[in-house]
Amino acid sequence: MAEDKEKNAKHLVLEALYYQETNRRRGTAKMKTRGEVSGGGAKPWRQKGTGRARQGSTRAVQWVGGGRALRQHPRDYAYRLPKAQRQLAVRSSLRYRLQQGKLIAVEGLDALATPKTKAVRSFMEGAGILGKGALIVSEGNRPNLHLSTRNLPKVDVTERRNLSAGQILQRPNLIFTAGALEALIKEVSA
Repeated sequence: MAEDKEKNAKHLVLEALYYQETNRRRGTAKMKTRGEVSGGGAKPWRQKGTGRARQGSTRAVQWVGGGRALRQHPRDYAYRLPKAQRQLAVRSSLRYRLQQGKLIAVEGLDALATPKTKAVRSFMEGAGILGKGALIVSEGNRPNLHLSTRNLPKVDVTERRNLSAGQILQRPNLIFTAGALEALIKEVSA
C-alpha cells in the first residue's frame, strides 16, 4: 500500500512539473483577420458593369495585404492541478531532497538587519554549496535576504507558502530558514 502511494507521488511530481511549465507557457501566435487588418473600407470598384469579379473590400483573404482565413488564435495552455495533489507533490519532492541529504536548516539568514551578500556567501562557502545552486526558503517576505542573494549565481529565494515541486527540483540544494522549517513542520503535522 505504501509503495503504491509512493509511485502515485512520483507521478504527481511529474504532473506538478508539467503543470508549472505549461502555466508559464505563453500562446502568443496570432494572425489578423480581415476585420483586424487596417484599411479596406471602400468597395474597390462597382458591383456590375466592369467585367471583373465582384469585390467588397481590399482586405479580403484573396487580396495581397488582406486578412488571413483559418488563422491562428492566441491560446491559453494553463490548467489547474488540484491543491491536494500540488501539496502531495511538494511533500514528495521535499522527501526526495531529504533522502539525498540536500536539505539544510539554518538560523540567522531570515534575520539579516541589512542586505549583506558577503554573509550569505560565507555561509554557502562553509556549507560547500557555493556555485552549485541552492533554493533558500524563508517564512514570509524577507527583502534583505532577497537583496543579499541576487548577485549570487544559481541562488533563488522564495517564501514557504509559494514553494512548488518545480522549484525544489530545479536547484540541487534546499536551505530552510528556522522560521520556515518550523512553519512547515507545523503545517505537515496538522
